[in-house]
Amino acid sequence: MDLNTTSRLEAGETHHTAPGITAAMLQRVIETSLSGICIVDQEGCIAFANASLLAMWGYDLSEVVGKPVTRLWFSPEEARDCIDRVLSSGRWTGTVAARRRDASSFSSRISVSTVRDPGTADVWLLLSCIETGAKRGAEDAPGHCRSLERAVAAMPARFIDPAAIDPAIDDSFEDLGRACGACRVYLALFNDPRTHLGATHEWCRPGQVPLRGESRTLLKDDPPRWAVRVLKGETVIVNGISVDGRPDRVERELLERHGATAALMIPLRLNGAVVGFVGYDLDADGACFSDEDVALLSAAVHIIAGTLDRKQSEYIFRESEGLYQIVLDAITDTVTVVDTQLTVLLANDAFITWCEDLGLETDVVGKDLFTVVPFFPPATRQLYDRVIRTGRPLTSERSIRSGDRAMVLREMRIPIFDHGEVARVVTVARDVTAQREVEDLKSKAYAQIERNMEQFALLADHIRNPLQAIMGRAELLDDIETREKIRLQVQRINGIIDQLDERWGESRRLSTFWRKYS
Repeated sequence: MDLNTTSRLEAGETHHTAPGITAAMLQRVIETSLSGICIVDQEGCIAFANASLLAMWGYDLSEVVGKPVTRLWFSPEEARDCIDRVLSSGRWTGTVAARRRDASSFSSRISVSTVRDPGTADVWLLLSCIETGAKRGAEDAPGHCRSLERAVAAMPARFIDPAAIDPAIDDSFEDLGRACGACRVYLALFNDPRTHLGATHEWCRPGQVPLRGESRTLLKDDPPRWAVRVLKGETVIVNGISVDGRPDRVERELLERHGATAALMIPLRLNGAVVGFVGYDLDADGACFSDEDVALLSAAVHIIAGTLDRKQSEYIFRESEGLYQIVLDAITDTVTVVDTQLTVLLANDAFITWCEDLGLETDVVGKDLFTVVPFFPPATRQLYDRVIRTGRPLTSERSIRSGDRAMVLREMRIPIFDHGEVARVVTVARDVTAQREVEDLKSKAYAQIERNMEQFALLADHIRNPLQAIMGRAELLDDIETREKIRLQVQRINGIIDQLDERWGESRRLSTFWRKYS
């Protein structure tokens, strides 16, 4: 398709006229049709579009001629899929999400068919469409619901980084406000006594007076009805009319202060308690929130509440982490705290020193335990899995090796619960290698002492037997004086042996005591 072809189409010339239909008649039909019609060339570019289609999409003719027809779809992928179906079957009809010039979306019923140029045999497309949504307005525009859905769907990705939660809330409020036609979106929090209310985050349309940073005093004994309902966890719509149909002065004052005609207040819960609400203000006459709007905006508040809840838990943990760290550093045993993914959350000085002695990395917080201590065997992971699965403490003692260094670790793993589930595991470990070596030496020493005492007992018996022979021989001597001297020496030796026997018995009892209590 070239620009000359486009000129001929705009002038009423066409290669696609049926018998009996002139180019002028075709042009008149296309121009006066209430349906949006455009002609697409074989390259997939728009060759002509009538006034109805241009009005639906918000373009001028010069802005679309020669441009890819896929720009009419909100999703280019969906557009290419539709065109492929037309080229394969010759015709396709369906409802698509269309994209206006201002990037808003609406639903359009589209019928596309192929038309073959008899002169060149090129395949062109004839697209006819109607807008399936109701009459456009601030709250019921065809693209309104889908825009709000997209705004809510985009929120979770913004809140991945807890450090960027404030700009994420501000950006989300702007998207939500524009999507639902609000003039103001804000986050308001109660103080602990629930006597003050202040806006911490706000987006407002140009021309609106910002309320962020201002606080409002609520009478403790007589708070406004909308505040009582919010604190009870109810979603409140304020329109200046009370439940009995009469004007509500307090609500009307609130709306006047906000420059709004209607307001939606969705409670914000942290740890199950209402701490504030997210408000959405409308300023168009007769504007209101549909049930679908309320559901989507409530989902947005739930996303924000979940993020704030997580940030608050992490803040409390980090605040107490300093105290934990002081206590842990005073412990001589190595102490680590890991989550259920075995990521190190805390480590005391003893653990850092132990890593340093082994030549391991000392920057351990936030890293996987098996990255920090790569020589831990697979059995270590099984021990952690067992503690996480059962919720029971577990004590173990095992030998591990780092290079040419062997060591024995005695470990106690203690589960820490959060909302009934194991969230962290505290591990207290001690390198008992030296203790084990001492115990081995003691065992060997005790065994040697036992053998020595047995030898003493045998030696005593071996000494007594010759003494008896010596004494018998002395009794045969005729020399009384010599016989008496021999007998006295034998008795003396026997006395010494008796003392050895007593000491052997005492040593036996002492050895038993040492084995039992050392």
